[in-house]
Amino acid sequence: MNKFLLITKINLLQSFNYRNSNYSRKIDKKKKTIKGIGITLIIAYILFYVYFITNSLMPTFVSIGKPLHILAFLFSICSLYIFFANLFKIKNILFDFKDYDILMSLPIKRITIILSKMVSLYIVNLLYTLIVMIPGYIAYVRYTDLPHDYLFFLLLLAIPITPILLSSIIGIIISWITIFFKNRNIGSYIIYLALIIIVFFGMYKINGLDEVSIVNNSINMVDKFSNYYPLTNAYITILNSFNLVSLLLFLIVPLILFSLFIIFINYGYAKLRNKLLKHNIKSDYILRRYTINKPVIALYKKEIKKYFSSPLYVINTAFGCIIMVLLILSIIIFNEKVISSFTKINNFNEVVKNNIFMVLSLLCVVSSTTNSSISLEGKSFWIIKMLPVNSSKIFISKIMVNLTILIPTIIIGGTFFGIYLKLTFIEFVFLYLIMLSYSLFASINGLVLNLLFPKLDFENEIRVIKQSMAVFLTILIGIIIIAIPFKLLEININSIILITFIMFLVDAILIIVLHYYGNRKLKRL
Repeated sequence: MNKFLLITKINLLQSFNYRNSNYSRKIDKKKKTIKGIGITLIIAYILFYVYFITNSLMPTFVSIGKPLHILAFLFSICSLYIFFANLFKIKNILFDFKDYDILMSLPIKRITIILSKMVSLYIVNLLYTLIVMIPGYIAYVRYTDLPHDYLFFLLLLAIPITPILLSSIIGIIISWITIFFKNRNIGSYIIYLALIIIVFFGMYKINGLDEVSIVNNSINMVDKFSNYYPLTNAYITILNSFNLVSLLLFLIVPLILFSLFIIFINYGYAKLRNKLLKHNIKSDYILRRYTINKPVIALYKKEIKKYFSSPLYVINTAFGCIIMVLLILSIIIFNEKVISSFTKINNFNEVVKNNIFMVLSLLCVVSSTTNSSISLEGKSFWIIKMLPVNSSKIFISKIMVNLTILIPTIIIGGTFFGIYLKLTFIEFVFLYLIMLSYSLFASINGLVLNLLFPKLDFENEIRVIKQSMAVFLTILIGIIIIAIPFKLLEININSIILITFIMFLVDAILIIVLHYYGNRKLKRL
């Protein structure tokens, strides 16, 4: 038990990127303080936002006699988030963790190590659950009583178990399926894209922005979700009227299945790990003549090869580009009347034309490969520092990768929507230019933030790609820098020209900051 608790503690410290050494505390004290304040503000914002939304919707839920559905809705959101958040992490957590050789060489049973990994994962996701469910509960009890308050807190402990179990099983199956592809990355791309398309069209179903529409959509979501996830009905039943059978179903069955999963993984661990982590070796090696490239081109080729070698990196950083392609496909496949009835948006083309500059700029600004490109160097970071090239060339190569992804987005998106919406020549040109200005901003700003908040000692790459401070700030700043001008100005061609020139000016300032600050920062890392 002591060994289990110790390993679990170490896993949790790694999850929260805590380094317990006097040296690291002295060196990173200022950075940790800034990061701590940032994380605290983020958590506070999420707590307030969940409370504010729940509190504003509660009167409508109460008026239609379904107040418990607001808690069931939050329960559904938590379950879905936990499921998708862990779906592609489970292989790294169970089979490809950083300290595998050290742990397996210690006099500790393998099942203890596996159990500690899963319990650590449970604790982290329980914190996410508390952040969402507690504000909802506070808003709920302001308007009506909960028959059995203690059951709410008891059920909180069980919410993450089933989504973690399902994501673990499906995540392992997905990893297993990719084995049979000659190129495993292509298999991963296909599966990830399929999931994104399913989620995209699922979100497309949610329509209406007024409170009644939101409440009706929430209730419909809960009802549909309960068809595929029976624990949703059990959750409502338990809170509404104490039901021992439902309570046992909610608490005991997931625990039993969770235990069986751990036993199964332990039983076939060695074979399963060897299968999931094996690499296909090409036998058709052909000796070719080597070519010598200029430093920037050579660095660019290295970066682009590294980028496409990681499906998670591609899917998460090219998300805006993928959404744009899906939007175009949905418009090509369905006519305006079908889309208008599907989305409940009248005059769909007119609405799209009024917002197309903002929407396409937003899709560009949230697609940044540079906000994790420094961190992903990891242990090999010393190599780029020792290269006999100027730091600016390293930065340019990383920015070029991002532009390689975004420039086709600009061309495809700008051309399609320009023709589809019958834009004037000036509007056409500045649609390209404003997307380019925001693409440059996403590229340079992401690199500056990653230099400011590097994460070189990551355990698995998903923590850098999705959960690092640099990634969060890149998206947040990007959304703000789009929201402010588009909300303050009346959108017409004159305001679009003004925003475009301002953004190119901001890009120029960022280039100067990167040149002077980035070079010094790179040397100090």
